[in-house]
Amino acid sequence: MESEAYHEMSRLEEHHWWYRGMRDITDVLLRSLFHDRHNLKILDAGCGTGRNMTALKQFGAVIGLDFSSLALSYAQRSHIGSIVQASIENLPYAADTFDLVTSFDVIYSAGVRDDVTAIRELTRVTHPNGYVVMRVPALRALRGEHDTFVHGIRRYTARELQAKFRAGGLTPVRFTYANSFLLPVIFLARKLQHHSVHGRSDVQVNPGGVADLLYHLLRIESWWIKQGGHFAAGVSLFGIGQKLAVSYPSDAHVE
Repeated sequence: MESEAYHEMSRLEEHHWWYRGMRDITDVLLRSLFHDRHNLKILDAGCGTGRNMTALKQFGAVIGLDFSSLALSYAQRSHIGSIVQASIENLPYAADTFDLVTSFDVIYSAGVRDDVTAIRELTRVTHPNGYVVMRVPALRALRGEHDTFVHGIRRYTARELQAKFRAGGLTPVRFTYANSFLLPVIFLARKLQHHSVHGRSDVQVNPGGVADLLYHLLRIESWWIKQGGHFAAGVSLFGIGQKLAVSYPSDAHVE
């Protein structure tokens, strides 16, 4: 990403309506898997400036990993725990290490050469019967200046992400789009954009009343997802995959 994007993330991710709403949806999805467990071993792969690690700590011990030294410098200032510099396509951990691996808006990036390779690595370091929880930008029709700004080269449909999960060794469990209520507005806004070489961010500071309304819309979405619902289209896409344990027939002899 542009260095300005990391500065923006560090400045806004604590209080901005979009970041807060995405954390609420993530929390709902994780509680559907783990309920009130607090002893998980967690890897946040592509942790950026680190705010999601703070939210994940309620479920257990979290390690944050990112390729960008600039991102990690922001994360270190928050004293949020263990952080490591490495590539998501070559994780420095043994197989079957983590109960939960998260990756939020990472595999879409130009910095990831092959998204299936990245998913395969996330799967490798996950315990058998553990989970990978991912969020990615959705729908190529929504590509705009923000993608250029953050060096995003991929956007996904649910079907595409499910296929990549399978190719990476994960069994798809649950998928839902998010930021769905604002989809028509964002689609129109991006079609009206005049693209520049470096792009510009969509994450802006909104007046208090507007920000409260936008956050409330995401809260409604998180409530619906908590009830077991899903959205058929949206600006973002959440996917949950499980690494199944290898099973053998009862009469098999394993050496």
